[in-house]
Amino acid sequence: MPAARTLQLVEDLAVSRLDKREPVRLAYEQFLITCDRAAAYLLDDENAARRSADLKRQTAAVRLLIAREQHRIQHRGVIVLDEQRERFHARRHRTWG
Repeated sequence: MPAARTLQLVEDLAVSRLDKREPVRLAYEQFLITCDRAAAYLLDDENAARRSADLKRQTAAVRLLIAREQHRIQHRGVIVLDEQRERFHARRHRTWG
């Protein structure tokens, strides 16, 4: 079975069912980008270059969403920590006056 058909089979049976944010899917898509870039360079294949650029844009958008979500979670954690620290200091001040 040619490599292109194998990759299409993997895409159809597994990858397409994964959430866009799944690390396995992002890794697979990065692999495809690398393959398409290699084909574009070695074979002077404009279609592969276009596919690579399109997929890179799509995965970049997903990675940006993931980064923003992680930042939001981290920021919320800092806020909670500050609130807990403030309560601790207030209790300590009441107890030790």
